[in-house]
Amino acid sequence: MFGRLSSNLAGALLLCLWGATAVAQDQRDAPGRLSAGFAELDERIPQEPTAWPWQAVGRVNIANPIRAWHCTGTLVGPRLVLTAGHCLFDGRLRRWVEPREVHFVAGQNGERNRGHSAAVQITLAPDISAAVESGLQPGETSHDWALIGLESELSIKPVPVKAIPSLERFIKEVHGSELARPGYSASRRYALSIHRACLATMTSILPGVLLNHCGAQPGDSGSPILLMRGDDVHVIGLNTALVQDAANGSELGVGPSAAGFVDSILAAGHR
Repeated sequence: MFGRLSSNLAGALLLCLWGATAVAQDQRDAPGRLSAGFAELDERIPQEPTAWPWQAVGRVNIANPIRAWHCTGTLVGPRLVLTAGHCLFDGRLRRWVEPREVHFVAGQNGERNRGHSAAVQITLAPDISAAVESGLQPGETSHDWALIGLESELSIKPVPVKAIPSLERFIKEVHGSELARPGYSASRRYALSIHRACLATMTSILPGVLLNHCGAQPGDSGSPILLMRGDDVHVIGLNTALVQDAANGSELGVGPSAAGFVDSILAAGHR
């Protein structure tokens, strides 16, 4: 699933994103065209999920007798997956899915995977239910996250989560690091692809929201924004929706920053 929002803030936010020069990364790969998603250019590349952290990213599969869909999730604990909250809402049936309808497959590559498990518990962000049911607004994407408790512990190193509380701190953290967004796009349903060296920033216009220019498609909702410095990798936010300015067509990704869910992940780890 993939959220597409409309807002006259998009132009100003896009300037904010590209204006954060300390966050900019070199663009490494030859671009192509995206059929849908955040960017006009497809800068994703295939990524074999044979090594960490890629093997900790997987498909969140949801199925009921009427239909099936998927989003992207990240293992943030041995039995805990982080994804977008709106992915777990069935818009046709107008209800939230039940744990028995959810299955996580880590590091999938065709018919191979690094581990999988059924879900036994779903924890939604406190303020997400009403927001999703009435139609998410850009500022509400700060709550667009969910945690999926798994039946089985997976033998994969979880990806730690880091909350970055301010733009000033964000610029310091990102300096000398790389930002990347891996996910299971609709165009590559069973193969991981990644946009490396992409852009992200924060703004007081949308508190708690991480803005990004990391090209994505349906299926990528819930994919992590990773802060990478060598082997030191952290989830700093999620990609969950697209803000589109109806006036000029400017687009950028939005989703919750880790500050909104890090405490819930820590609490889940102590249960």
